[in-house]
Amino acid sequence: MEIYEAHIEILNDPELISKTIQSIEEEGWSAHTALHKVATEYCEVLKSLEDSYLMGRIEDIQMLSQMIIGYLVGSEKNEIKLNKPSILVAEKLTTNQFAAIKSEFILGIIMAKGGTTDHLMILAKALGIPSLINAGPVIEKIETGDKLVLDTLQSTVYIEPSPAFIETSKKSKENLEQKQREQIASSHEPAMTKSGVKVAIHANIGSVLEAQAAKTNGAEGIGLLRSELCFIDCTHFPSENKQYETYKELLDILPKSLHTIRLLDFGTDKPLEFLSLDQEENPAMGLRALRLGITYYNQLLKPQIRAILRLSKEYAIRILCPMIATPADFNQIYQLIYSEYTQLKKEGVQLNKLVPIGIMVEIPNVAIHPELFLDKVDFFSFGTNDLSQFLMAADRTNEKVANYLIEANESLLMLINEFTKKAYKKNKPVSICGELASDTSSINKLLQMNIDALSIAPALIPETKEFIRSLE
Repeated sequence: MEIYEAHIEILNDPELISKTIQSIEEEGWSAHTALHKVATEYCEVLKSLEDSYLMGRIEDIQMLSQMIIGYLVGSEKNEIKLNKPSILVAEKLTTNQFAAIKSEFILGIIMAKGGTTDHLMILAKALGIPSLINAGPVIEKIETGDKLVLDTLQSTVYIEPSPAFIETSKKSKENLEQKQREQIASSHEPAMTKSGVKVAIHANIGSVLEAQAAKTNGAEGIGLLRSELCFIDCTHFPSENKQYETYKELLDILPKSLHTIRLLDFGTDKPLEFLSLDQEENPAMGLRALRLGITYYNQLLKPQIRAILRLSKEYAIRILCPMIATPADFNQIYQLIYSEYTQLKKEGVQLNKLVPIGIMVEIPNVAIHPELFLDKVDFFSFGTNDLSQFLMAADRTNEKVANYLIEANESLLMLINEFTKKAYKKNKPVSICGELASDTSSINKLLQMNIDALSIAPALIPETKEFIRSLE
């Protein structure tokens, strides 16, 4: 009994609790990562005191923190459960929480915080879920069960509106849906301007639902398969076979299309729940994407690379490498991919020639120096969301500096224009897979650069194609 009381005393330590909460609120860490870090700091302090009694307390703290962490990342996750279609209202949502909810139950999303290009908003847009971010204190006025009208065109939410207003809103919604049906009906036709300029329209996908939407809405290929879908809802490292089956399920939906699969891209607002990492001052520019994958190569990248290469027997696949900053970065990942390709062939796996390997142009050093990569890289895809935040020194997940990202468009277009001139001299394809690809104020300029493909959210494909057809 005394042992249990001692354990309760540790768990109720006010400093342990307050520091963990502070780490969650101020640093943005998940609960289990925050607890792990605070508990580790406690243990280091106690070790430095070199006291035999305190050494026993260290074991207690480690045991208890691991027990709680196991609970947090295990079957009892901090999930949001909906049993009927609803508008989801929250101060902030994580991609993991979002992924755990059946999308058919989400009529809309209202958040007090968030950036237009953070990954949650990208996922919501891909599924065609109306979203209002930066709603601020208005969410405090909303109570569970309230009737709401969410107008994303006006960035407004109406709480307990009158019956007459609801009827008017329903009619507006019906008109919008009718227009969308008309756009979908012609979405399988090419995206070609009146003067004959044509561009391929691909889809950014990260789930079976998005792949199905891409097929319905006329996607001509997968321009960005976010391979994180294999990891987000896991409590452990997914195996090679698990990844093979998961990706295959998506590729089977568009079996004859070109599939561009991006290697894992974790970090910032996409933490791995089962991987506790040291806190970083600026995680967007820290140990993320391939930097993280190579650090934990055997657990993260190796199974993924092998699964993708095995799939290349049946599908037209390209591998897209994120967070490449230098030629040395590309050489390193290329050698790893080639090594796994060679090993699979030794194991008797019948493979075609090595798949094309490209890079995301999302770091300024690559964008301004394409000549460093043109002789080695097979294709390029501009990740304009990350490139914007690095150009403007404005975190894409921070709503307080979101205005800077909008101002980045002219600089992005200038960089893309200069990059493509050099890339096309070497016959290297260039596509756009960030938010700029669906920005109607930029599309005409991108077409004038002869961009090979625009890869966008499946829900935006029909209206984007219609817009391109309206251009001279």
